[in-house]
Amino acid sequence: MGQILVLGAGECGLPLAHRLLRGGHPVTLVTDRDAEAVLAGTVTSTQVKFPATLDLEADLGLGFWRSTAPNIEGIRFTMVVDRAAVLTWTGRLTRPAQSVDQRTVFARWLAEYLAEGGDLRVATPSVPELDRIAAGYALTVVTRAGRELAECFEPDPAWPVPTAPLRRLAVLYLDGVEPDPERLGSYTALPEHGEVISYPGLTGRPGQERRCEMLLFEARPGGALDVFDQHGTPAQRWSQARGLLEAHLPAEIADRYRHAEPTDAGATLVGAVSPAMRRPVGMLPSGRPVLGGGDVLCRMDPGGAQGANNAVHCAIRYGEAILHDPDGPYDSAWMEWAAAPWLTAVAHPAARWTATVLDPPPAMREMMLAAQHDPTLADAFADTFARPANLARFAAGVPS
Repeated sequence: MGQILVLGAGECGLPLAHRLLRGGHPVTLVTDRDAEAVLAGTVTSTQVKFPATLDLEADLGLGFWRSTAPNIEGIRFTMVVDRAAVLTWTGRLTRPAQSVDQRTVFARWLAEYLAEGGDLRVATPSVPELDRIAAGYALTVVTRAGRELAECFEPDPAWPVPTAPLRRLAVLYLDGVEPDPERLGSYTALPEHGEVISYPGLTGRPGQERRCEMLLFEARPGGALDVFDQHGTPAQRWSQARGLLEAHLPAEIADRYRHAEPTDAGATLVGAVSPAMRRPVGMLPSGRPVLGGGDVLCRMDPGGAQGANNAVHCAIRYGEAILHDPDGPYDSAWMEWAAAPWLTAVAHPAARWTATVLDPPPAMREMMLAAQHDPTLADAFADTFARPANLARFAAGVPS
């Protein structure tokens, strides 16, 4: 039973390390930050976890916030033109989703991993260093990669992706937002400009969590929402965000944020995500194969709310595959076998859904219009966020 090396302590690497540790398989987890550094840093993204993902975390003993995080019961969709709502409907999820600040999650999961005797190394190895380190392990799983390491994984030619980000992003975690009376997340589409997405969650140090609102601006490059400064402070970014809310959203939506303030000094993030779809087996300079997981293989814009779910499912699948073959050999063929079910059933449908929801084809736009008068259709659309593999049935006009 050879030692497994997991690079990256995020939504994929941490559950994978926990699964192996609890399954009795030796594992070493390498990350660039310890728990305190994670808590002291900036927010890492937005994340909505749907029931299937929450169930996986609970089964692994990592669902610490299931009874305390606010439930997200569905989606309130609004299309806005000139500050007026021209289309609105509400879609209910079959089971509620939840969101917890990844700083909170990763810090707690890291602490639990150490408490259970897990081997943790805080380091940022270069590709040549990783190549040398990997020689001492039966299998290396890469769940986080900078540009140089990511280039060790070939693009998947079956999945052409845009060469530039679809949206420019600004994330803000806020105190003082008026809760949605129906416990819904909001998805506000501003044609030609982008989307404004908002939902409740938890933030704070483990054991001191509190409710907050997570606000995401998905700006079309060069559009009216594309105003955020990469070097701005949380206060400056919130001032820009408040101005956008007041200038572009109906008063009944913008007023929810009139008393809001950033939750902490690290409560904002500005950037963009370049979509990527890569083959599962990477080759280090020595020719040593490594297995990619999570965002390394399937990186998506957060507007589709799939990234965190995708990563957790990857972790569980990889953990089960390793425990199924505890002695390997973990060669390239094994890696392809281990990755195929996750890529086929989870990652590829999630990527397809994300691309579709950010640029709906005419048939889906017509159905989104029809959902205003058909609650069953609205519920089916909302639930497709939780089950993106049902996209084909939904797009064909068959509610799931």
